[in-house]
Amino acid sequence: MVVSQEKDKENHNVYIELYRRYEVLDNGLKAALRRVSEPEDLRDTVALYRLFYKARPDEGWLRVVFLLPWCTQCRVGAENTTPAFGAQMAGNVNEMRILQVAHAKEPFDIVQLRRLAMQVKPIIDWARFGGTLFYWTHEAKRRIVEDFYYPEPKYSIKGAKS
Repeated sequence: MVVSQEKDKENHNVYIELYRRYEVLDNGLKAALRRVSEPEDLRDTVALYRLFYKARPDEGWLRVVFLLPWCTQCRVGAENTTPAFGAQMAGNVNEMRILQVAHAKEPFDIVQLRRLAMQVKPIIDWARFGGTLFYWTHEAKRRIVEDFYYPEPKYSIKGAKS
């Protein structure tokens, strides 16, 4: 799997494929991924190069791999009903911890996000969440915060979420 090509970044299935490649790693390599303290530290693990054996991973891929051990792929067919990452944090973590993610600068924001994932161990749709991590922007962080506060959109006023 060559995952660093520009077209693959837009293909959401590439994140699910990466998760499947992670699942077949041996326990020692999975443990090495869990032990790193920052995304950049992944470059010093064999596991990263087993996941990306034909391509050099960039910063976006490091963020995705950094959370791989802590977020489980939802079952097939549940992609549309699986709550977003932020929604799964609601009721399970303090709101200040979510806001820390939104306010922190890289790499501390992604480290904080990983700590939340370690605590909750969410079941997610990697096709959606992988893209969020790959294109980690202020808007992506805001979306996680909004999903925390508004876990299920309900429309009571025309065009407005309540």
